[in-house]
Amino acid sequence: MSVQTVAAVRALVAEHPILADVLSESVEDNCGEVLPHLILADVMRWLASHVESEQEVCIAIVRWLELEYERGTSDVRDLIAVSGVEMIPDPGQPGSQLRTMLGPTLRSVDPWLPWGSERDR
Repeated sequence: MSVQTVAAVRALVAEHPILADVLSESVEDNCGEVLPHLILADVMRWLASHVESEQEVCIAIVRWLELEYERGTSDVRDLIAVSGVEMIPDPGQPGSQLRTMLGPTLRSVDPWLPWGSERDR
């Protein structure tokens, strides 16, 4: 955890208030601490479960993650790669279609691509 990763998670929720409950539940479950890797993993689970019902919101969040990855510090990039992209469900699993929303930068850190992108389409 770094100042930058905490700031990134807070900025994500500020930009996408629909994720406020994800943040607040995580903070409550972790004795008031903001644990960015846990929060982003929870965000990815939220995205996977809402990819069909909230498609536009999911696209916007994935785009935000893409931009944050591109401009972020190495800590932020690690956060997004490990607790973000790598948490997308495996190809063929519910929510795996999130993979099709990744831009070129995040596609480059997805361990399932290029194979996963073809299967998920």
